[in-house]
Amino acid sequence: MTIRTPQKNILDKILAIFGKERGIVLPENTDQLYNKYGPYVYTKARRESFWKVFFKRKRKQDKK
Repeated sequence: MTIRTPQKNILDKILAIFGKERGIVLPENTDQLYNKYGPYVYTKARRESFWKVFFKRKRKQDKK
């Protein structure tokens, strides 16, 4: 199965200024498509909502 990821755009650059990054969301029916067609499937992923990520709290990283 081949998953095409969307390219980064200006919204991703704005989030990077605030130290945040958008995740990639796969379509819900990916498993069904793989079971039906096997490894010869192309799917297109999408990015998380800009606003959802913008208002999400940053995770605290472990300090050493």
